[in-house]
Amino acid sequence: MRAGGHSVALIDASSPMGERITSYLLDDLTEALPVYARLADVATPELVRSTAGEKIFRCDTALLAHDLQDPAPAHHAAAEVAPETRVYALAHLKDRAGTGAAASFSQLEALCEAAGAHWMGGLVVCGNELVLPAAGSPRMGWRRRWVSEPLDQLIIALLAGTSTGTLMARPGTVLWACRNVLLGKRS
Repeated sequence: MRAGGHSVALIDASSPMGERITSYLLDDLTEALPVYARLADVATPELVRSTAGEKIFRCDTALLAHDLQDPAPAHHAAAEVAPETRVYALAHLKDRAGTGAAASFSQLEALCEAAGAHWMGGLVVCGNELVLPAAGSPRMGWRRRWVSEPLDQLIIALLAGTSTGTLMARPGTVLWACRNVLLGKRS
């Protein structure tokens, strides 16, 4: 196995409104990351859990996880990262189309640049109300795959230290059409 030696700060910059989804997405990433590291024959990076406002200077990579409906904590965290840090985002929002994601990521990029950090892109999970109801289903099953596959792309970029651009996870048409049933709501 090749040495990796890097560390990733997992910064939970979510508002109370989105903290359960943020926590779930971070847990899913944390569980899948060592599997991909093993498959890529690289050392699993050290993961350091943090919250917005904590300065993480010993990590060479930061992942800002947050709810796009309240991006202020993530923007504050991006302005505080150490110079030369690679910064990724894992964001979510209720809107299925991802409206506002590009503007928020552009702001994160500018804040990283001002801090001397490297913006590496990230993942936006749209239609986040469908994330938690699918949590108990298989990771690559029809209810979770729409999030799992782009999350895996983010994991691969984290391990390789490469840019992701802006990845979007959107529920498919059938899943979206069935959302009331999946959420236990009556029409």
